[in-house]
Amino acid sequence: MQTRMREYRARLSLTQEELARRVGVRRETIVFLEKGKYNPSLRLAWRVARELEAPIEEVFVFGKEDLE
Repeated sequence: MQTRMREYRARLSLTQEELARRVGVRRETIVFLEKGKYNPSLRLAWRVARELEAPIEEVFVFGKEDLE
């Protein structure tokens, strides 16, 4: 999975800590999400996308290999 979280977060001048607080997770979770090392639940992905004011499919990009 690839993510554009950092790009969208920068557009809104949000720190990882601020985003984490807004979506109810630890900053480390945001770090892992941004590095593509953690697949979020649908609920968490939706909350992150909502806070980043972007469509979920633009924030989280799944390739064909991610779906197998």
